[in-house]
Amino acid sequence: MTENEWMLTSVLDCRRVDLAVNKGELTPFQRSRYDQMRFRRAQGEPLQYIIGQCDFMGIPLSVDRRALIPRPETEILVDLTIEKIRAMPKKALNVLDLGVGSGNITVALLRYFTEMNVTAIDISDDALALAVKNATANNVEQRIEFLNNDMVLYMKEAIRQGEKFDVIVSNPPYIPTGQLAQLPDDVRREPRLALDGGDDGLRFYRSIIEYGWQFLTANGFLVMEIGDGQREGIEKIFAQYPQYGEIKFYKDYVGTQRIVFARLGGSWKN
Repeated sequence: MTENEWMLTSVLDCRRVDLAVNKGELTPFQRSRYDQMRFRRAQGEPLQYIIGQCDFMGIPLSVDRRALIPRPETEILVDLTIEKIRAMPKKALNVLDLGVGSGNITVALLRYFTEMNVTAIDISDDALALAVKNATANNVEQRIEFLNNDMVLYMKEAIRQGEKFDVIVSNPPYIPTGQLAQLPDDVRREPRLALDGGDDGLRFYRSIIEYGWQFLTANGFLVMEIGDGQREGIEKIFAQYPQYGEIKFYKDYVGTQRIVFARLGGSWKN
């Protein structure tokens, strides 16, 4: 679907096929809304923010400037997580989502697993409010504990409190600070908090890898989305923590190393 078709289907509340079948004129209100959308897009605003919605794993989600727009690459992370969970003997799982954003990962997982509970962390109270909205719209909010907190502070406290999770998922900020200004204009409209991964883009991975193993259950696993060219740096971080035995990297749709999976115990596997 082209951007113009996407805007028209939103204005007309119809399917793409209906655009060809019903070629009626827009009402004055619809024309005004359509023209406003086109103007905002010409100014570099992400189309998903203009529409106010996107599809993730077949699930309609509300999106706006409070949180990062869910990407198709993140669906690979969810698909992999689903695959690994299905292979686990334990079915009633506790999952930790570090940096929940719009709630896309958490909502998708809870739609697949009815016995799962998720603790969802985000430092942005605005993003957390959007995640609550999406969870409520998809009838999974009762199985989520939403916490407005810095993920590092939360992990340190969780270890002190003896918290345990079967699965940790995260799509943390991974753009190096110096590269933010070079991002496409529409991407730069997304929250800086959701993009800025520190000087080398690895700031959050260091903390998640350092603390994560300490509150994973036996044979629990950690799965994260990573940035372009970050595999080598992340391998070096994992090398400092032998508690992670099985470590694998997975490519995205264009062959870029995009997902890292790590399980406690086992043997090192690339």
